Amino acid sequence: MSELLSQLGINFKLLLSQGVNFFIVLVVLTVFIYRPLLKLLGERRKKIEMGLKGAEEAERRLAQIEAVKDAKLREGERTAFEMIKKAEENARLREGEILESAEKKAEDALKKAREIEEQRRIEALSSLASEARGIVREALAKAVSLNPNAVDEALIGGAVEELKKHEI
Repeated sequence: MSELLSQLGINFKLLLSQGVNFFIVLVVLTVFIYRPLLKLLGERRKKIEMGLKGAEEAERRLAQIEAVKDAKLREGERTAFEMIKKAEENARLREGEILESAEKKAEDALKKAREIEEQRRIEALSSLASEARGIVREALAKAVSLNPNAVDEALIGGAVEELKKHEI
């Protein structure tokens, strides 16, 4: 075999030493470069996977938050609508109460005005009756030229009663 190698121009010792050198270089590269490089690539892959999982988790949580936000917005809109509806209803009720109160006050004022008018009419009739009594007394006194006595008072009372009947 050594003849075959020497005919081909291959030195066996040199080939063996180059094989040993190659094996040493292979071991050194494997231990100091390949394994740390594989470890680094593995760590990088784990970080990327964690980042992807984190992104998926963030998307899932964002979707949940969006759903909660939408539900809260709908609930808020519904609550606001109900509050506005109640406020409008209360306003209508209050409007009715105010109108009733105003009508009652107007009726009370009108009733009071009628009472005052009636009281003034009675006072005017009373005043008119006393003035008529005085005028009749004076007229009778001048006509008879006597001082009025009990008969005259009866006549005056009758005349006043006649005036009251005719409401002068």
